[in-house]
Amino acid sequence: MHRPALVRLVLGTGMLMVVILALTACGSGSAQEAAKGRPLPQDQGALRPGEYHSVKFKPPLSFKVGKGWINSGAELPDFIEMGQLGGFISFANVKEVYKPGTTDVVDAPKDLVGWLQHHPYLKTSKPQPVTLGGVKGEQLDVLVEDLPQDYYGLCGEGLSDCVDIAPLSNDEAAAYFKEVNERRVFVLEDVKGDTVMIWFAAPPDVFDKFAPRAQKVVESVKWGGS
Repeated sequence: MHRPALVRLVLGTGMLMVVILALTACGSGSAQEAAKGRPLPQDQGALRPGEYHSVKFKPPLSFKVGKGWINSGAELPDFIEMGQLGGFISFANVKEVYKPGTTDVVDAPKDLVGWLQHHPYLKTSKPQPVTLGGVKGEQLDVLVEDLPQDYYGLCGEGLSDCVDIAPLSNDEAAAYFKEVNERRVFVLEDVKGDTVMIWFAAPPDVFDKFAPRAQKVVESVKWGGS
């Protein structure tokens, strides 16, 4: 008389276990995805706190962001930019640079730090050793100074307060430094054979507040396979 009820109980328990196992598997998959990080969105917009990995940028990288970061726009194979608090972080794969004072493009020098130090429109601090994601490089502070009155960069139509640094792959923009900003630059000259430059910058009145947050992002950088 009680066998049908017992059968229903066993079947019900079995189905419950199937559901639990399925949910556990889904949860495990979500955890694995979270551990690898989300793909960096290809549109401008707010970034949820967490880890992101590049989709187009080479060499592949990942980094972690906290609250308040915004993706500035579409990722390029050689450029990523994010902003917060009036400041921004940029990542660039530097294969070419602009010859100072001209729009001529030349191959990037092997010693990019030395090139920055000897640029006529830049003032730099003494380079310090740094390691990011297991790759050794140098960091230095860089300011824009002594721009000629008749100097106009490609960084914006009618702008005379910025210095073009490197052309980008979309042929419509350049990596540049604005005169108004303070910035910290990280140069890694052998990331899987590429020269990568990372920098964060902001106006002087917000730089000291912005810098620690940007520094955390920079220090979280990992390279593909690292």
